Amino acid sequence: MRVSSRADYGVRALFELALRAGQGPIHSKEIAARQEIPEAYLHQVLGALSRAGLIKSTRGPLGGHELVGRPSDVSIFAILSALDGVDQKTHPHPDGIGAADVVHEVWHEMQEQDERLLRSITLQTLVDRRSDRTLCANYAI
Repeated sequence: MRVSSRADYGVRALFELALRAGQGPIHSKEIAARQEIPEAYLHQVLGALSRAGLIKSTRGPLGGHELVGRPSDVSIFAILSALDGVDQKTHPHPDGIGAADVVHEVWHEMQEQDERLLRSITLQTLVDRRSDRTLCANYAI
């Protein structure tokens, strides 16, 4: 499975918002700096995420961006769908090949497993993974 830079930046931007969920809006400049995303490109991605209803954007000095829902409600699949669309036919399907073609069965199985995995991972999953790593790395004797 190939992940576009748009999708990568979108997931990282939403991850940053999930880390700061409940703390109010975050400026795009801060998201860009913390996640190493080109700010001009981030604006395009945030616009798409806003149109998809995943974030709320507010203008002004006290404005910024924040998640609409809880981090546990936003799956990686939902983010990829919002940014790149969901293409049900992500593998070649030549004309004249029957549904019983074993090679195409493998591609369908792979696509189903990818989707299942992406639906199971939420922004909260990513926040928890980061928290687990931080806890392991910050121990004192």
